[in-house]
Amino acid sequence: MEIILVVFSILTIVGAWAGWRRSPLYSAKITLQVVGYFLLIVAAMVGASLGILNGPISHSPAAQAILGGITILAVGIGATGLIIRATDAHVAQLPPSVRLVTIHRQKIQRWIWRLVVYLLISGVAALALPSSWSWLPLTLGILVLVGCGPMLMALYMRARRLDRGMTAVTAAPWVHWQYTPAQWEAWAKRQLEWERSHMSTFYWKRDWRKLRVAFIVFAVGAVFVPYRGVGEKTAVFAGCSALVALIASSVNWSNRAGCERHYQRLMRAPRESYFGDEGVFCNGEYSQWTFSGSYLLEATAPRDPSACVQLVFQNFNGTSSTKEIKRVPIPESGEANLAILQRKMREQCRTASVHLVAPA
Repeated sequence: MEIILVVFSILTIVGAWAGWRRSPLYSAKITLQVVGYFLLIVAAMVGASLGILNGPISHSPAAQAILGGITILAVGIGATGLIIRATDAHVAQLPPSVRLVTIHRQKIQRWIWRLVVYLLISGVAALALPSSWSWLPLTLGILVLVGCGPMLMALYMRARRLDRGMTAVTAAPWVHWQYTPAQWEAWAKRQLEWERSHMSTFYWKRDWRKLRVAFIVFAVGAVFVPYRGVGEKTAVFAGCSALVALIASSVNWSNRAGCERHYQRLMRAPRESYFGDEGVFCNGEYSQWTFSGSYLLEATAPRDPSACVQLVFQNFNGTSSTKEIKRVPIPESGEANLAILQRKMREQCRTASVHLVAPA
């Protein structure tokens, strides 16, 4: 188990470094600053550990556990804030008269309240249970708090930047496109067809070879399971294989359902699009041009099957990276704005490939 955790930690660090190294915000100065913060965090953890283990409360395991949890939480939240302030230092500056939107922060605030409710339930359960069992809800509460605290801190700081960026874009856009109900409904249907044609599909006749490795692993594992009978070993192999086959068979249904959900969200979204210095608001969603782990990679203006601005964002998440495609419909009067968009996006996203109009 310890080896798995070490390998996972190493892969996470390597993935985070790869994402940061490719980010448009990367610089040697910021990297050295992050390294300095990391060394400061290590020093704080070592000092706190020595104080807890050898200090006045060393005779009380319960007090050590509580203080240790609080220390880990405080250091984790502080470290998260310092690293984000170093790697994503930019925050949109707004005039006092602008009303700040809070769409993204409200989502995080709901999770914060859920965490608070869970901690209250854990506290009440600890008081209600006998003293010999009160440690269980307290331990679970501390573990959830330590695990979720830094993550919620990171999400809240990101949500704050998204809210301020969205406010700046809608207050002073480069381009603002609006659509009639008929235009929007037609666009939503075309987008649904496009997503269906580009969704990942699994066909047994074509893709069954992709599962060969899993079946071989199950077969080898069935040989070494602690069962003596051939029938039991065969049942283990058949059960694992059937589960994988069921998951593979449900891929198409899940992807089609995802396309339908996105279509419903698109029909409920505001019928307008904004492009600005900070990012783009389209299809009811706001995307920042540049974050340390998410940034614009490519922008084009395909005409088939319908005219739109197609934006490709590169997103890094732990050990993996994905490309997210956002498509913005171009209204009849919007063709004249493409040259402005191309010039502004090239100025704002210097590492992105932006080609919205043909060269003169």
